[in-house]
Amino acid sequence: MMRYGIARYVGSWISSSGHRLRIEKVHGTRALVDFLGPLGEPVRRPYMHDAPSVRMIADYDDYNGIFGVELWEPGKGFILDLTYEQEYDLDEKRRESLVPGLITYAEDRFLDRYSDLFPLHHFVRTKRRTKRSTEPPPCASVSHAPGSSDAGFAASARLRRRAVS
Repeated sequence: MMRYGIARYVGSWISSSGHRLRIEKVHGTRALVDFLGPLGEPVRRPYMHDAPSVRMIADYDDYNGIFGVELWEPGKGFILDLTYEQEYDLDEKRRESLVPGLITYAEDRFLDRYSDLFPLHHFVRTKRRTKRSTEPPPCASVSHAPGSSDAGFAASARLRRRAVS
């Protein structure tokens, strides 16, 4: 099924580390994102007084094809940048994937210690499971892709993007 725009991002995703993304479109190009750990619990964000990583605001730039999730308060400059790949070359099965990168302001070095909260393994789409389903979710392979060359959010000289290494 071919999807376009923000619809490509909406749904449930899982990484090889077991981390999950749930993306729900709110309206237009705005979405809410939950980032869950391997056990299904929201990741706690110490830089935000241990706020859970649920209902985080995300915006899709349709012109540039950029999807950015605010990991902090909007405008603070800590963003999970998700690049959509229809058939990701570094996925063993070339599945539909979201390839993450972290964007921060260059002067906000204190955020470096929190980057491990958001592992940079690519995510693959999960299929909806019914209550009766006993099939485990698909397993993703670890990606080692270089950062996106997309200028998007990193257009400002004050921003830096740390991508899958």
